[in-house]
Formats: sequence, C-alpha cells, structure tokens
Amino acid sequence: MSMPRKVKVKPHRPYIHVLRSLSQVLKINRNVEGPVWVSGAAEHGAWDNWPLRVTIWNIFKGSGGEHFYNDFRLLSFQSDLLLLQEALLSRRSLMELSAPGFLSVHGASYERADQLRDGVMTLSRMEPRETPLRILCKYPEPVLRTPKAALITRYRLGGNRPDLLVVNIHATLLRSIRRAVEELDHVFTQLPEHTGPMIFAGDFNTFTPRYFKAVAAKLETLGLIYVPIPGDPRGQLDHLDQLFVRGLDVSDVHVDTRIRSSDHFPIRAILHLR
Repeated sequence: MSMPRKVKVKPHRPYIHVLRSLSQVLKINRNVEGPVWVSGAAEHGAWDNWPLRVTIWNIFKGSGGEHFYNDFRLLSFQSDLLLLQEALLSRRSLMELSAPGFLSVHGASYERADQLRDGVMTLSRMEPRETPLRILCKYPEPVLRTPKAALITRYRLGGNRPDLLVVNIHATLLRSIRRAVEELDHVFTQLPEHTGPMIFAGDFNTFTPRYFKAVAAKLETLGLIYVPIPGDPRGQLDHLDQLFVRGLDVSDVHVDTRIRSSDHFPIRAILHLR
C-alpha cells in the first residue's frame, strides 16, 4: 500500500511581505479600544441545518491579493463556519470580507502603526447568542511583544439542544511547551460556563510532536478530542493548524491544497451533532 504523499511545494511568505509587516509592528497599540468588531448579517438565528461545514485557515494577513479574495469567496460559499487567523484589516475591509449571509466577528490582537488591526476572525451563517469575547493570550511574542488572541462565540442550536461554543485561537509562535500549556490555561479560565458541544480550533503553532502532545493533553481536560486528518499532506513543521471537538462527530476532514494564496493550507471539515 502506498503512503500518503507530502506536499513538497507549498506557498511561502515572500521576504518583502515579512519585512513590510515587521516595519508596521515596531510600534503598536496593545490596548485596543473596542477590540471586537462585528459586521454583516447571518442567515439563521439558530443552527438546525446539520451537517456544519467548517473551514480553519491562517490567511497570512490577506497578502495573497486578488488570489486571496478569490479563494476566500470560494471557501465562504462552501462553508457555514470559518475560523480565520492573521486577519489584518480595517473597518472597511471587514465589511468587504463579510460574505452575504454571514455575520463576521473580528477580535483584535493589536493595532498597527497604520491603524490596521491584526487578529482572529470568525464568520458564521448563524447569529451568536451573546456578545463575542476576545481573550489575549498570556504571553506575547518575544522582542516585538506582539500579542496573539482567541475569539469566543456561542451559537444557538435548534430545538432544546445546548448551545455550540466555538473558540478560534492563534497561539503564540515562540514559547516553551510549559508556556503553551499555560496559554491554554489562561484561555480556559475566561471561557463562559458551558457543558454542550464545542469546537476549539485554529493555529496552535505546534511545530513538534512534543508541543502537539502537550496541547492535545491539555484540551482533553475539557473533553475536547483531536480530529486527525487521514493522509495529511503537510510536513512535520507545517502541522500548526488543528481541530478539536466535543460532542460532535466528523464525517470528513481534509487539508485543501488547492488553496495557495497563504502559506497555510485550509483545513475543511464536516461536523454532525451527536
């Protein structure tokens, strides 16, 4: 039996884009006033249209230009819930990314010198039950001290079912394994009380098996189970984006290697309520 082929050629971050981004974070505003922005209108007040099509994608600050917008429109059309990381935008670009039928929520990590906000963004075809919550990660990145964030949204499900809680996280890139676990602890202590189904996903920056095992073990304490990807084409150093669920079944999950406008491939999954 042949082994799954790894993706040998994947998009990389052009050095010029990295340098431009760094020049904008030499001086940032970490105390963002009103860190949560909301735009658009959701198709549904509650979700009773199972299965739920989920996409997880680090969009590399939208640096893919027109290719990114084309990819984003495609993924929006084929998704009910999108969890994006490195969403760098203004109020105007938030409205432009609010696809028809979606409510878009952006949780800012910080505001750059050019007044663009970097952070995490959750788009859904259903209305959140309550005001979304943005949580800054416990430890910022070293040197430049840029913080990362998690965005918490909760959605009504049809009938008398418990709500669905969704955590969209972009974890700190450079930190020890101990700090990676402490980072999750910090998020846990601020989560609303919730006993129903849950999605905890995003860019965990789990570069090594040891990082991943520590993160997965911590999430298991909340009853969250890692969703493995059959034939995962990503190389070991690219296993940064993950999906964990509670009270949900997964009928399909894969890495979409057709999408090449970011240096992360999207993860796409189909979820069913138990």
